[in-house]
Amino acid sequence: MRRYGGLRVRLWWERAFWVIPTIGVLVGIVLASLTGRADVHVDALDDISADSVSSILTAVGGGMVTFTGFVFSFVVLLLQFGSSQYSPRTVSYFLRARSTQVILAVFLSTATFSFLSLLTVHDGPRAKTPEMTVLVGVALLLASLLAFITLLHSVGARVRVDAVLARLGRAARAELGHRWRQREENSEGVEVGVPPDDDRPSALVRHRGSTGQVVAVELRRLMRVARRSGGRIELLVRVGDAVSRGTPVMQVHGPVPTRGLESTIVVDVERSLRYDPLYALRLLVDVALRGLSPAVNDPTTAVRSLDEIEDVLREAATLELGSRAVAAGSGVVVIRRPTWADVVDLALLEIVIYGREQPQVSRRVTAILDDLTADVDDAKAPALRAIADRMDALVRASVHDDLVDVSLTADRQGLGGTRREG
Repeated sequence: MRRYGGLRVRLWWERAFWVIPTIGVLVGIVLASLTGRADVHVDALDDISADSVSSILTAVGGGMVTFTGFVFSFVVLLLQFGSSQYSPRTVSYFLRARSTQVILAVFLSTATFSFLSLLTVHDGPRAKTPEMTVLVGVALLLASLLAFITLLHSVGARVRVDAVLARLGRAARAELGHRWRQREENSEGVEVGVPPDDDRPSALVRHRGSTGQVVAVELRRLMRVARRSGGRIELLVRVGDAVSRGTPVMQVHGPVPTRGLESTIVVDVERSLRYDPLYALRLLVDVALRGLSPAVNDPTTAVRSLDEIEDVLREAATLELGSRAVAAGSGVVVIRRPTWADVVDLALLEIVIYGREQPQVSRRVTAILDDLTADVDDAKAPALRAIADRMDALVRASVHDDLVDVSLTADRQGLGGTRREG
């Protein structure tokens, strides 16, 4: 049960910043070896002396080391400064960009190649010029310059608030559809709804690892255990929940072996955008709250966050939310998932509370609630009306009476795009 499963490997790969740069170093080593062997059979640049080649490689290698340190120190400072207007948790989102890792790999490959190739350069009147080494070194230098331009474009695009919010919105919608829209029969079972309470003897399974957040649940392994035992396994935590040593994480009914069962719940110090559909929504809300803080006072950023939040809510409204059960042979696995009311509260409640004095925010939220209430089914409308009632009460208690109607007018732009006159 404690095998390092594929889910954990994918999670490790998602956060392994060093792997691709290390591959770049290895590529530099291999290129240096191959070009050294090729130089024995190539004779095209006799006009270049060995001293010149040595000078070129020394300049390229030393310059790339200095350049790489300067560039990435600048990038990290830029990301930290830019993320201060979003959320501290967005720094790791920036650094996980594969483009950044590939560019660093190109820089390190160039430096590694240059230093190792110096070992193949020999002085003396009869020394042979390493032609391929010179050509490959210059090609890597040009590739590094192009990578630097690409890095500037990539970082510049990523630190813009609109780009950050758009990426988070896409991540939330994609993971909602991927993780929750697919029915659990794709995991070798059939979704059967939530069964009644099981009166068989039960036992609690507690978390025995370090403190962290539930990143993912290995559902397939749980279903195999339930199928073999014929019992019922009920998860007591869901993805995104914080757990510490001794926290009950699941309850089993019937002859279910509990040894090692807690290892099917993946716990880490940080939530994952890939496996936690609501984490991206949480970040969107954090960005909006940061914009509404007195120190920043940027309600336009909050309105832009609400644009993405509305789209996420529309995606969530099409899903069958709430706890579900999946049949596995004669066994059952009960999965805890948030309800529609949970998602609505996460998306809007804090923004309504902290944006009650900002007409831009209250007008944009009113537009979201009006549109969604008209589009969702009758079972989902009460959660939206509850938010509308809370916002109405908060706005009336916070702004002057003359501004109540203005603040509660539906406007998809916040201010400047009212739907009705007067």
